[in-house]
Amino acid sequence: MKLPTVLIGRYIPTNSIIHKLDPRAKLVGMVLLITSILLVPNILLYIVPAAMIFVLMTLSKTGLKVYIAGLKSLWFFLIFAVLVQLLTPSDGKRIFWIVTDKAVLSAVYIMLRLVLIILLAENFSATTPPLLSARAIESFFSLFGARKLGHEIGMVMTIAMRFVPILALEADRILKAQISRGANFERGKLVDRLKALVVIIVPLLTSALRKAEELATAMEARLYTGEPPKTKFKDVEWKFYDTVYVALSALVLISIIVSRNFVNGTL
Repeated sequence: MKLPTVLIGRYIPTNSIIHKLDPRAKLVGMVLLITSILLVPNILLYIVPAAMIFVLMTLSKTGLKVYIAGLKSLWFFLIFAVLVQLLTPSDGKRIFWIVTDKAVLSAVYIMLRLVLIILLAENFSATTPPLLSARAIESFFSLFGARKLGHEIGMVMTIAMRFVPILALEADRILKAQISRGANFERGKLVDRLKALVVIIVPLLTSALRKAEELATAMEARLYTGEPPKTKFKDVEWKFYDTVYVALSALVLISIIVSRNFVNGTL
């Protein structure tokens, strides 16, 4: 039994143009693209944001196999979302669970949206250092005079994202330790396999709490008070290609909005 690779929360350093983009530009672009994905009116038009995301993954030079491996790690979440969409009554009046054509179409929509959003989040995580991600969030909150709040939110999100790959590695270590003690996770019925996972979940939860306590102690030892730092180790500068990236992301969103209005017959 081998645990899947988790890409969200991992930074993969390469010398690509996507890595060189300003983190604020990447954050704005990601929000625009996610909005366009959620507003796509039909399946055919998913090719527009999908093409943009494919270009971003290619230009990041991290390898498409890495993104696919990260996507495989969330297969249970994707299947669960599709099943919920398939088996949920659309009119609220049906007594029995009946899969209709409308439910199948909705499930396809959900699957495409989740896959594209996950790939976009993986691209942002793999090409943006965690501290620069927090800086980007802090910068946007600073525009509204809430720099301290932005710094706190950015720090919390950064720590949460960093814990994802750390816990994945810890789970793999615990899994190997349990297998070396004779545990078997590949035999028996599905219920028996799920019960066997308790020997992984309990130590993993204990390890997560211990790591969180150690992190809190380390931050207190460094006199961290939650105040934004007055100086920055690495400064970021908005460049021309940052504007180009945001403009292309905005163009994708505008094209989706226009096509949505066209499909609805409002133009």
